[in-house]
Amino acid sequence: MTVGVARKVMIARRRTKAVQLRLAGLSYAAIKEQLGYASAGAASKDVTRALREAAKAQQESAEELLQIEIDRLDRVMAGLWPKAIKGDTKAAEVVEKLIYRRSTLLGLDLINRNGINDGDMVSLLGSLFQQLQAKHRTAAVEVDVVRELDHPAA
Repeated sequence: MTVGVARKVMIARRRTKAVQLRLAGLSYAAIKEQLGYASAGAASKDVTRALREAAKAQQESAEELLQIEIDRLDRVMAGLWPKAIKGDTKAAEVVEKLIYRRSTLLGLDLINRNGINDGDMVSLLGSLFQQLQAKHRTAAVEVDVVRELDHPAA
């Protein structure tokens, strides 16, 4: 094992211990003392970094699992589709269920296409845009204030 790899392993182990200690209720100061961090802030940063990495890994795993499920549905659909389009009603029923399941997994069932502004993607994006505009809107500047700034009274 090279020095670089050994150091990475050591850092990963210390981060794991730091997270375990934090979950057990220890303060960052106590974690600093137990694991030899330079400061409580360094221990806090390491715990935060470890949790962020774990969340990222979990998200990536969830995306991989979703893709596996979509691929499975696609394989089943490929086998049933020719039968369904030839009029096999049982195959058509299963295909319909597969389409519904795929739509649910991909979130397509949340898009409302009937024109009611309660869930379609355009409405959701529009609402988000309006919220962002309201949050970051600057106060209206009155003309008199601008004139006073341009021409202060002597």
